[in-house]
Amino acid sequence: MNGKNLGLNVLLDGAASRMSSRLAVRESGKDWDYGELLARSEDFSRRLASLGMERGHRIALMLPNSGVFVAAFFGVLRTGGVAVPFSTHFRKQELESYLGSLSPSAIVVAQGSARLAGEVLEEMESPPVLIGINADGTTSTLRGGEAREVGKIDPDDAPALLQFTSGSTGEPKRVLRTHGQLLFELKKLSEVFELGDGDRFLGAAPFSHVNGLVRTMLTSMFAAGTLYPVQDFNRRKTLRILSGEGITYFGAVPYMYISLAATPLRGTADLSSLRVAFSSSAPLLPEDNLAFKEKYGFFIRQVYGSTETGTISVNLDQNIEESLETVGLPLEGVHVEILGKEGQFLPPGQEGEIGIASPAGITAYENNPEADAESFREGFYLSGDLGFRDSRGRVTLTGRKKFLINRGGYEVNPFETERAIRSHPKVEEVVVLGAPTRHGDQSIRCLIVPDGPCTEREIIDHCRLRIADYKVPSTIEFVKTLPKTPSGKILRNRIT
Repeated sequence: MNGKNLGLNVLLDGAASRMSSRLAVRESGKDWDYGELLARSEDFSRRLASLGMERGHRIALMLPNSGVFVAAFFGVLRTGGVAVPFSTHFRKQELESYLGSLSPSAIVVAQGSARLAGEVLEEMESPPVLIGINADGTTSTLRGGEAREVGKIDPDDAPALLQFTSGSTGEPKRVLRTHGQLLFELKKLSEVFELGDGDRFLGAAPFSHVNGLVRTMLTSMFAAGTLYPVQDFNRRKTLRILSGEGITYFGAVPYMYISLAATPLRGTADLSSLRVAFSSSAPLLPEDNLAFKEKYGFFIRQVYGSTETGTISVNLDQNIEESLETVGLPLEGVHVEILGKEGQFLPPGQEGEIGIASPAGITAYENNPEADAESFREGFYLSGDLGFRDSRGRVTLTGRKKFLINRGGYEVNPFETERAIRSHPKVEEVVVLGAPTRHGDQSIRCLIVPDGPCTEREIIDHCRLRIADYKVPSTIEFVKTLPKTPSGKILRNRIT
């Protein structure tokens, strides 16, 4: 697939050329038509070019859900660069770690993140350029730096997006996806949901994660629809937008639907325009789906995907009430197998690890042969998810094989939380585990061997200065010892 002719940047360019005055983004206090969005994106790409950044350069975007994010994202692609979304919830430890691993040519921040980014860059030996971007899309260079040298880029398979995903090794793994891989996924999503330029997309899931970025932001641009970005999820504000703006497409995570179902209504909430409503990033339990149906009159469909593969399957059953537990059939062109302990393909009805081969997915991590050996085999990505396929080929998830903690749709690396807690002067040893919740995801359980008197509040306050709130432990237990092997390795499976 030719990156020059079929790159993601043509989504915005093409929409602007066909319908320059059509509404592209509506957010609090500002509307962007496609012409203005394109103009700001071009301004941003010129800023990058003036700083020596071009094909292959990696640009970190630490920006909230917004029109500015969209303009910056496509501005990176226009230069031939690779966009690397960072969460605006990152604290100092996380930002240091990801910048150190990535070595980007620039990091782009909104006003609220500029001070933190400046502090981190001040301590780096070879910091990237720091670019500030305002709410109207205008930019400024806040701190100089050096554009990195990049290797040769294949123009027919050019990289477009780099995201981090954590694993049991404790180190973030880099997932590098190309224009062609992303375009395959967007085309399939557009087909299965029958999307068009009249659709209105609510962007409540963070654009720094694959669900909000690809299944909402990029999908809205692919369809040339209108995007309504929400910087921080608020259930009443979300209901107002869903109802008042006639939203037709809403992709969220389970806790958002659970929260909406529990919201006392003040008057009525008309969601009759919402024809595509799906949940992803964690299982939506049948009882939670039923609670939403009782409140608003319709069920939520489940979507299954991962950072490595993109979207895998969608539950499109007509009688959805009888298939609430399934994540549906794989997208056309996506191959799913259930694998036994010896790697053999299992027949329908038997549980095993879910393996995926997809034109939208990667076949290796970037520069991580150890993780490759664990996660990729004979063209399949080994997801670490357990499940089975029924006689119709529909996929049902039954559990997790790996250590990752799924908290409200966010993947939490327990080793990252442990690192933050271990830096507390009163902590001798710590282990962090996932604990199942009634909503089908997990809470974060922490066991600490203290070195002197210590309180739960001290630990939580210590964490909140270093890691995002969703990585902070839900429960903290102080213990005398932790079970270990003779070599001193903590036995997580012995902790009850």
